[in-house]
Amino acid sequence: MDWKRFSMTGFKNKRPITRMYATMIALLVIVSLTGFIDRGKSVTLVADGTTRQVYTHAVNEQALMRENNIDMGDYDEIDVSTQKLADGSYVKVRRAIPVTLEYRGQKQQVYTAKHNSQEVAEQYGYNKEKYRPYGDVQKPLQAGENIVIGHVSRKTITEDEVVPYAIESIPDETLGQGEEKIVQEGQNGRKRVKLNIVSVDGQVADKETLSTELISEMQPLIRKVGTKETVEINTSTGDVSHYQKIITMEATAYLPTDGDGQCITRMGTRARYGVVAVDPNVIPLGSTVFIPGYGVARAEDTGGAILGNRIDLCMEDYDACMTFGRRTVPVYILN
Repeated sequence: MDWKRFSMTGFKNKRPITRMYATMIALLVIVSLTGFIDRGKSVTLVADGTTRQVYTHAVNEQALMRENNIDMGDYDEIDVSTQKLADGSYVKVRRAIPVTLEYRGQKQQVYTAKHNSQEVAEQYGYNKEKYRPYGDVQKPLQAGENIVIGHVSRKTITEDEVVPYAIESIPDETLGQGEEKIVQEGQNGRKRVKLNIVSVDGQVADKETLSTELISEMQPLIRKVGTKETVEINTSTGDVSHYQKIITMEATAYLPTDGDGQCITRMGTRARYGVVAVDPNVIPLGSTVFIPGYGVARAEDTGGAILGNRIDLCMEDYDACMTFGRRTVPVYILN
C-alpha cells in the first residue's frame, strides 16, 4: 500500500472542514470580544447629563459604551433596566465620586459609583451581615460624604400589624354632586410580620421584614359619590377615560430587577414602567388603573408586603424610585 499517497489524500480531504471550523471559531471570538451581532435594537442611553435614543448592535452594555465612544473609569458603573441589553432597555452611566469611609476612627478616601452607603461599604469589604453604616443606608450618596461604619447585631421578633382598610368611591348619577352614601363600612385587617431588629454598635437602626402572614383580610369602605354626569380623567397621554371607582392607597416604587432579578411579573409579563403590583383581593390582576403623577398602568404583579390598600409602582431606574419614595395616592380603577 502507498502509505504516503494515503496519508496525503486524507490530509487533503480534511482541509476544507478545518477551514470551516477555523472560520466559525474566528467569528465567535470576534463577537465575544467586540460584543456585537447583526440584530439591532433601540435603547435609551443616559450619560454625562445627556439622554438620547440610540440604535445599537451591541449585545451588552460594555459594547454599547464602545459603540458610542463613552469612556468608562475604573470605578464607573452602568445601570440597565433589563436583565440583558434588549430593545427598549434604559441604560444609565453612573460616574464615580469621592467619599470617605470611617471605621473605628480610621478614615479612608475611596471612589465609588454605588447608589448608597450600604453598597459602598460592601464594595470595600464591609459585609452587611457584620457591618453597617450609621444613618439612612438607602439615602443617595453625595460627593465628599463621610460614611461611619459600625458593627451589626440582629434580633428576630414577631409583631401583629394593622392592615388599614381601603376607601372605594363609586360614581352614582342618582345622587347630587357633593353627596355620598356609605354602602359598606370599612374594617381593618391584621397581618403577622416576622422582623429582624438591626442594631449598630448597640443602637437600634432598622427593621428588616423577613416574612408577612395575613391573619384577617381588611374590608374596604365602599361609598357612592354623587355626580349628575359621567366623571372623566385626563390621563398622562391626553386621553379621557371613565373610571369605575377610586381607592385611596399607600404607594411605593420598585425596579424591574427587584425580587428574584428575573424581571417577570405574577402574570408572566415583563416588569416595566406602567406595571403595578397590587393585592388581588383589592384590585384584580389585569385591571387598568390611573395614578396621578405616574399615569395609566396595568395591575400585573403582586408582592409579599403588598397587602390591603398598598400599591407598588414599577420605575425605570433607582433615582426615580428614591424620588417617588412612599406616599398616599388616589388610584382610579378605569373602565
